[in-house]
Amino acid sequence: MSPTTLNVLVIDDEQLARENLKLLLEEFCDGVNVVGMAGNIRDAKALIERKHPDVIFLDIRMPSGAEGFDLLDSLKDINFEVVFVTAFKDYAIQAFKANAIDYILKPVEIEELQKTAERLHERISGNKVRQDVKPQITSAFDSIRRKQIDRITIPQKSGVKIIETKNISHLESKGNYTIIHFTGKEPFLDSRTLKVYQEILPKDFIRVHNSHIVNGSEIVEYTVEDGHSLVMKNGDMVPISRTYLKNVKDYLNAISFK
Repeated sequence: MSPTTLNVLVIDDEQLARENLKLLLEEFCDGVNVVGMAGNIRDAKALIERKHPDVIFLDIRMPSGAEGFDLLDSLKDINFEVVFVTAFKDYAIQAFKANAIDYILKPVEIEELQKTAERLHERISGNKVRQDVKPQITSAFDSIRRKQIDRITIPQKSGVKIIETKNISHLESKGNYTIIHFTGKEPFLDSRTLKVYQEILPKDFIRVHNSHIVNGSEIVEYTVEDGHSLVMKNGDMVPISRTYLKNVKDYLNAISFK
């Protein structure tokens, strides 16, 4: 059994969906106690204020048309973990990944739910006083509404770092971490892998090497001296591997006709 018990709220306006998720959480996830369920924003807000949950599982867009976003927007602080439950598999998922937000897809798969519960236990057991996650959620909401990932958020012990993607020069793999290089600022180390960044960054970011992704708008030169490389606005040289050379040439050909 898990050393801590997570007090959880389930919020979805479909009664069957609420009851099904409650059953799966309590039957298959160790150390999870569903302390309440709600089918609308008003009841959910009252439950949150009364129960002080560790986690809420929130339907991203209730079939009635009331978005789960509205509930979180109405709260001054979000000092509990939020897991979005969604049937959307496209842009919303990209935004959640970009902002390090937990989500599960409908129909809910037991194995994915268990993995989510394990991550929640790890975070909460190591951090009894949780930071306000509202900046991450707000950034994700904005991205979904605009259908453009122009900001990413990175959780830190002291809070949340918000990065505008336009300020990124290139990204470099460092084992299971990623070094984010900027123009005019010191690099930043993130615990997400380069593969994750490839999935979440806008289309102007190009994979050019197993260890490198570049922001196309930051390229100032393509050179074949001493191997294929790109020169970035900040002066850095980024190598191009043979595997990804076509990516670079296709991008350069495309922008030459704009």
